[in-house]
Amino acid sequence: MDELRKAAYRGILYNFLLNIRTIPTPLKDDKRAIAIGKFAGPVAYQLHNLALASVNDFVGFQEAHFWNSIDTFNTNNPDTQIAHLRIQFERDLLGS
Repeated sequence: MDELRKAAYRGILYNFLLNIRTIPTPLKDDKRAIAIGKFAGPVAYQLHNLALASVNDFVGFQEAHFWNSIDTFNTNNPDTQIAHLRIQFERDLLGS
């Protein structure tokens, strides 16, 4: 895998972390915190293998399997869509 693709995958992880860092602290019964938590947990679970692949410089990473799992996630979690990840990835590959 070339360095541009690796960077685009790492960009997915970085942007996810940017999204969840907006969780207010300390956590209370804040509706926004609850909503972000309901999003962050499932998406973090979905992306944990991508993070591991990044640590291992994507050796053995199966891109098709990753994108199939994203599609399955989106199908099974209509309230927690992460379809934008592919758009972000492709945009990063184009350098825009």
